[in-house]
Amino acid sequence: MQPALPEILPLLRNVTIFGGLTDETIRHIVEQCTVISFKAREVVIQEGAPGKEIYIVLKGRVKVVLGMDTDHPLEVTEFGPGNCLGEVSLIGILTHSASVMALEDTEVLVISKQLLMDIVKDDTNLFSLLILNIARELARRLYHTNEILLHYGSGKK
Repeated sequence: MQPALPEILPLLRNVTIFGGLTDETIRHIVEQCTVISFKAREVVIQEGAPGKEIYIVLKGRVKVVLGMDTDHPLEVTEFGPGNCLGEVSLIGILTHSASVMALEDTEVLVISKQLLMDIVKDDTNLFSLLILNIARELARRLYHTNEILLHYGSGKK
């Protein structure tokens, strides 16, 4: 399904990986993406699967779960509209470290690995900015995780 840009552009302007991009550049990227819908409780990303896409939540909510298929799954966090998923696996050439499940009916914008490879060939400045934005988002998440670990670790001293 092709995204309806006028409806999602206000949301995409605030997506961290699109930071510093013009509306025209966002439009150019989105025109090459697809939108996928998931029903509540459907798996969006399977832990251990290769990373081939970046997902941006447009509507709905998802949860990140470690060990979803085990006896003791761990719910890590939830994401809603404007959040990105899968970027670590894609740029790190890794398998997904966790599963992602839709908590409610959800729509995601899918940025394929092939689209990123096309961008690197056609516009290295745009590619560099996208990768920098992804790195900034990952650094924010790592900082947040460190804060949580330090908080819980300080109680054990």
